[in-house]
Amino acid sequence: MRRMFFLLLITMVAGLVLASCGGPPPDTTVADPPKSTVFEKGGNEKINKLVNDWMQAGPDEMKNQKVKPETIEQKLYLSTASLQELAAFYTTLTDKGWHKVGKLPDVQDGVLLSGYEIGSTTLVINAVDAGQFGGQGILIYTLKGTK
Repeated sequence: MRRMFFLLLITMVAGLVLASCGGPPPDTTVADPPKSTVFEKGGNEKINKLVNDWMQAGPDEMKNQKVKPETIEQKLYLSTASLQELAAFYTTLTDKGWHKVGKLPDVQDGVLLSGYEIGSTTLVINAVDAGQFGGQGILIYTLKGTK
């Protein structure tokens, strides 16, 4: 009887220890934004410069924030959705356990700037009306990485 009690106690303690380890890692997948296609550079030099600036500055800032360089993912999209639709789309990440980071302005002056975290993973979204640069649609840049 005593042996059974100790076996049960050890099994319960082991279960509690495993449960306190956090379980499986969080789901960090992020779907493509609505009404979007993958962006490819074209003949618009203003948009190409903006994209180049994002692609260079984003990873540098992530590395400054101690994000592991090998985890950094950059994606570019062109969407026909509005900035408000895109902001609402990314807000749904909170349904998957992500939480909004800081006091980023969301949509302001033709730009969407937002950030989310889950576990040790950070996602930054920057979207701009390409019309401001002589293009069409909404240009979206996402940057994700894990510490």
